[in-house]
Amino acid sequence: MGGAPARSDVEVRPSRLRFQPGARSNWHSHANFQIIMAEEGRGRTQVRGEPMQEMSLGVPVYAAADVVHWHGAAPDEYLLQLTFSSGETSWFEPVGDRDYEGR
Repeated sequence: MGGAPARSDVEVRPSRLRFQPGARSNWHSHANFQIIMAEEGRGRTQVRGEPMQEMSLGVPVYAAADVVHWHGAAPDEYLLQLTFSSGETSWFEPVGDRDYEGR
């Protein structure tokens, strides 16, 4: 069958989300990790304290345990993303325009 080996001690939640142009998550973190991959459109992501980055289609972005980050669509194009998250999600404040715009 193939695939990754199963682990009973780590819960992984897959999800597929569509962000409308300009939409983004709040700042947040995951107790274990999150893997984010842009499938269609254009996306952005940022780790708190680091520069905003444009997401490349099909290239996974990894957020390690307790790393505060956000992700969402470009200002002028939607984003369809696939995520794999593990551990409890901690939500924080909305992402300001300066961070979203990469200023």
